[in-house]
Amino acid sequence: MTPFSPSILPSITKYSLLYLAEHRLGLEVEEGDVYIDQLDDFKEAGACGTAAVITPIGGIQNGDDFHVFYSETEVGPVTRQLYDELCGIQFGERQAPEDWIVKVK
Repeated sequence: MTPFSPSILPSITKYSLLYLAEHRLGLEVEEGDVYIDQLDDFKEAGACGTAAVITPIGGIQNGDDFHVFYSETEVGPVTRQLYDELCGIQFGERQAPEDWIVKVK
């Protein structure tokens, strides 16, 4: 699940991670509303961007409540797999999906 909001950029990194999650990791992906009172529904959370690829979010503070996702100090397995997949493609160590890489002459 990724939030669907006009304040979140429609970045290539985000859509690449969504594609890899669905097609390489076999996960169900969707864009939609994420509510603070439903954080228990999420085992991991991450922030993504061009330079960060994907970085884990350890927890979110909401008033007196501090919600921890996978771990405050360790990367969760899905976040690690997504990072490894995308970086592997970028560095030519993993096969890119069709039409992701174009040779420039």
